[in-house]
Amino acid sequence: MSRTSRSVPVDSAHRRRRSAARTRVAAVGLVLVTGFALAGCSDSKAGAAATVGGDRIEISTLNAKVDKLEQAFTRNNLSLAGTSAQLEANQAELVQLISRRVVDEAARRNHVALNATQVLQARRALEARLGSPEALQVRLLQTGVLPGEVDEFVRTEALKREIAKARGIQLDSAEAQAQLNGYLSDVASSMKITVNPRYGAWDSAKLSTTPATYSWLAAGTQPAAPGLVEVPPGAESGT
Repeated sequence: MSRTSRSVPVDSAHRRRRSAARTRVAAVGLVLVTGFALAGCSDSKAGAAATVGGDRIEISTLNAKVDKLEQAFTRNNLSLAGTSAQLEANQAELVQLISRRVVDEAARRNHVALNATQVLQARRALEARLGSPEALQVRLLQTGVLPGEVDEFVRTEALKREIAKARGIQLDSAEAQAQLNGYLSDVASSMKITVNPRYGAWDSAKLSTTPATYSWLAAGTQPAAPGLVEVPPGAESGT
């Protein structure tokens, strides 16, 4: 009995030491994760995924969009699996957020705007072209546009066409599209856009981001550079 009674404190102390060790390991892991999350924020304040003309796009806003995108992919039996895919989704969603602000600024400078009726008409035209509202949602979802953001996508694409008209650009060829993109690039260059290096670097000439690279990802699995979200083929005549 005496031996047993002496062994109890020893076991308790051992458990406490093991518990303390696990706590230290967990704390170190948290520091490492937090360090990665906040790494490379010199060009943007901590908490900002990007700044556009002084306006912040919060990391929390971007993360919420990607979470909703993953949920929408799951509901539609689409795949958004793996670290590289998640990183690509983050960059692509950020490009959308930035590009919308660029188009809005270009529209303001050219004194063009769209009302709700015009946006609805443009959306109905796209839905008719693709066969149904659901078909449009699925088509755009595959390019990273959430179902709840279809109107915003349609408005942005329609604004591009109105900007082109205001500048005398007829969007009937690849050269004309390049001319419009060149103008939007000039607008973007004047807006002081910076991106948190965690998501790459902003390239005004391409209206996109160059992909971030991560040493802990194997070669060949780095995220690809996100492209512009374009209106479905043939939809330019929708408005």
